[in-house]
Amino acid sequence: MYLDFLLKRKFARIVKLRIDQSVLPIANFRTELLSTLSKHQVVIVAGDTGCGKSTQVPQYLYYGESNLNDTPGPNSYQNIAVTQPRRIACISLAARVSTEMLNERGSKVGYQVRFERSRTKATRILFLTEGLLLRQMQRDPFLNDYDVIVLDEVHERHWQTDCLLGLVKCLIVVRPKLRVVLMSATINVNTFAKFFNDCPIIQVPGRLYPIDLHYIPLSPVEIANTTDRIDPAPYIRLLRRIDVTYPATERGDLLIFLSGMADIQAIMEPAKAYAEETKRWIILPLHSALSASDQEKVFHVAPDCVRKCILSTNIAETSLTIDGIRFVADSGKVKELSWDSKARMRCLKEFSISKASANQRKGRAGRTGPGVCYRFYTQEDYDNFEAFSTPEIRRVPLETLVLQMLVMGLPDIKKFPFIDPPEMKCIDEALDILKSHGAIIPQNNVLTVTPLGQLLSDIPVEFSIGRMLIMASLLRLTNPVLSLAAGMAIQCPLLPYTAFSGAEQTRRIDALAEYESDHGDAFTLVNVFDEWIKMKSEATGLIKQDHELDEFDNDNDKGCTNIKRWCRRIGAQQQRLHEMVRLRSQFAQLLKDSGLLDSKSTESDKNLSRTQHFKNLNYARRSERMKSKRRRLLTLQDNLSENSESEKEDHHVESDSSKLRKWLSASSRSSINSSNVPVQDLELVLCYNLSSLAQSANIQQNMTQADLQLLKVVLAGGMYPQLAIGDSANAYRVANRGGTAGAGAEMVFHTKNKGFVTLHPNDVFVRKPDVLFPERNLKKRNNNHPNVSKVQKSQTSLSNKNSKQSRDDDFDDEQTEEENIPEVLPSGFAYDHQLLMYLDLMETTKPFLVNTIRVPALPTLLLYCREVDTNADISRIVFDSWLEVRLLDVEAAQRAVATTIWLRSTTQCLMEYELAECLRRRDQTLTGDSGDGCDNGNTTTKTSTKYCSSKKDENKRKIRRLQRILSHSLAAFLAGQPGGAYSIKRLLAADVKQLFRKQDNNDNNICENQLA
Repeated sequence: MYLDFLLKRKFARIVKLRIDQSVLPIANFRTELLSTLSKHQVVIVAGDTGCGKSTQVPQYLYYGESNLNDTPGPNSYQNIAVTQPRRIACISLAARVSTEMLNERGSKVGYQVRFERSRTKATRILFLTEGLLLRQMQRDPFLNDYDVIVLDEVHERHWQTDCLLGLVKCLIVVRPKLRVVLMSATINVNTFAKFFNDCPIIQVPGRLYPIDLHYIPLSPVEIANTTDRIDPAPYIRLLRRIDVTYPATERGDLLIFLSGMADIQAIMEPAKAYAEETKRWIILPLHSALSASDQEKVFHVAPDCVRKCILSTNIAETSLTIDGIRFVADSGKVKELSWDSKARMRCLKEFSISKASANQRKGRAGRTGPGVCYRFYTQEDYDNFEAFSTPEIRRVPLETLVLQMLVMGLPDIKKFPFIDPPEMKCIDEALDILKSHGAIIPQNNVLTVTPLGQLLSDIPVEFSIGRMLIMASLLRLTNPVLSLAAGMAIQCPLLPYTAFSGAEQTRRIDALAEYESDHGDAFTLVNVFDEWIKMKSEATGLIKQDHELDEFDNDNDKGCTNIKRWCRRIGAQQQRLHEMVRLRSQFAQLLKDSGLLDSKSTESDKNLSRTQHFKNLNYARRSERMKSKRRRLLTLQDNLSENSESEKEDHHVESDSSKLRKWLSASSRSSINSSNVPVQDLELVLCYNLSSLAQSANIQQNMTQADLQLLKVVLAGGMYPQLAIGDSANAYRVANRGGTAGAGAEMVFHTKNKGFVTLHPNDVFVRKPDVLFPERNLKKRNNNHPNVSKVQKSQTSLSNKNSKQSRDDDFDDEQTEEENIPEVLPSGFAYDHQLLMYLDLMETTKPFLVNTIRVPALPTLLLYCREVDTNADISRIVFDSWLEVRLLDVEAAQRAVATTIWLRSTTQCLMEYELAECLRRRDQTLTGDSGDGCDNGNTTTKTSTKYCSSKKDENKRKIRRLQRILSHSLAAFLAGQPGGAYSIKRLLAADVKQLFRKQDNNDNNICENQLA
């Protein structure tokens, strides 16, 4: 009887599902869509909000003219790719479509994003991101795996979208049977139709109920209060207005569109305070940085007489559809990235939205019933909005786009059919950057992609990070650089200090101080990551080798319970740390596929057999997906802060790590159903070898100064020329700075193209500015002078003991050879000037250096500068026409330059040979050759095979030997303080104009002398 009840309930759900599908506006256009697509290669579906195009069109294409869930009929397509601009949209749409098709994800319907995929051989409808489809085109330019390509949300005009549109326009010429569907809610129909030779348009009306529109502009006082931070008062007033106007018994939630995370944080606390007072609201944030579980809360249902208030970025405009929204509040603002090519700087600034975005936001209020839209601006403001947003391709750097197109074999980027072409000067700048990085070279008036460029195009990160990984593989420093690169490539796992206030902010600063590194932000992040890995390993009992799971320390329960508390204390997001693990593994696999990293069998391959383990992992993933499909009832407890909820969990709920440890140690592992082990923890152990990660963390935490110096050479090789020099008045600024912002908060730096930039408030050097000044180690250097007593040396050594890891260029106090150094160096001269490498230059309220690492100035410039000008005796050197170095010891300077020439040429030769070998091995793998590198004609003997194998081994030994020599030489070069004492300054434009002059007789001043 109970089974009969379950069957009836399931059948009722299916009936309701089919009814809901049949009443969608897009259902009336199914026949027209299929008929039009059978006659034309490109069709535009311009559907308003709520018409159902994103979920239904892929099903119509798969089933054709047959009924849904029947065998595919006429006009059906069996290999369908559906692109989405965001990963979350790919995953959620795949879940919805698989439910409607009564298929478990991983069968007919799948998704593929950067870190995960559910695609199988049986997959017929694949949701994937636009960037991923572009990468597929690099390997298969004709996209032979697909019959239909659906480009959804094309109105958002990401640079990947515009690139795909141009490529698809070329592709349909060589593939006449390929079909393309363009879809968007608010699309500039005429522009797209004209681009595709007046292709047919299917206009689908939305299922919108009447929407009352109210303009409630901010007062002049409120506008004045939003100069630095948004004023929450108007939004709290809106909550009160809804409470007064509409009875609590009438259902309907509120969706507030804000410009970014900072605005969400500013409104969150006052809104939660109001909700706590009235007991009528549940306040929920929604932005891309949230974990999946926190994002899913917005889809859950509020209890009776309680409404949800969702504070969202523009992610809720098109990518997500939230049922139950009755009220929409539109701030009229959005934060967009633009690119200042002259300053080589990103600008994240707040702009007014377009009319298309305003209408899209308004439409979210009329999905399930009559709605109300409140606009915090005037009708006149709306009339002055642009019709559509500026295409992203016109406001971002184009290096990645240009390189990908060159790798695809497109000879002339300037002739590519862009729907809205970028400025030609931007393309020229991108080509110049690629040439300077060595990614492309001109050959016979044709741009050719180098082996380095080929590998950079395969690594889905910025060029600087890709170069780091390649340099690390050449110098056999891959393991630590994998963690550093993964930390730089994702959104920072450490919450900004601005997310805390008062005593809580002070506690967070003190807690994080233990892990802060004097070398830079990336090293701080790796310290946090390594500590988290070790804690995870200890808590799950996997800190021992070979996964000895039978014996555990009983005290681990306490340790694993503290992991969440530790993360909260230092402000770390576990979701981002898990993302670092995934990306680290992906980088390692990319280097293995490229031949830059040895493909050795890992410990997990040997020890995890564990077919049953992976079955349990797949079961856990399916269980988690089913949980995500089920809506739950929210409670007022969801208004509590994360800390309060987590503290409650710590005291009353068994920890996740404890559950995982018990499952791994259980004698019977056939089922994970009752253990509720989180999928992320299972993946950490079964997919990413937590034990091996813990061992790597131990090694990285015990690196020597020489190792750190060499590691920073690798990082500098990737990040150059993103270099900044401190202002001469920084010492005064630090000495006169106080307060909680940090002693270095007012320091000013200069890049080659942008002067007077500052450190980001979260930068480690804001709190530790002293390590950037050379005077601190000057005394230590002078300790080697004969007039300095041993007692003085000992006292100085003790005073610097706690900061021994804060300098890359510490000198050996046991040095026996005395150098000809004056007891007191001239003003401005030192041995240890520091420069800052930065990953990004970002302007918000003002220009900030983001993700900085300090490096020794002269060695870095000598090793990586693009252009050197010097006088006759090399006592003055100008690097890249903006940094001038003066050296006291002429002989030391000449030795340093000579050594640098050898190091650079050796590095270049090693890189060219190694990269060429990598590409050769990869091509042999693709063509199925033996890979021995020998041509034996039609006969292959054991002798010749043995000879070829030994020859290949000999080449490998030569490469390894050259790598060791280069590594040791670089370490010795850095430890030897090349060039002796020197001064460094930034050249202004007027200085550069006066830099060169004709050399007179007996004139030893600067003259042009370019060093290769």
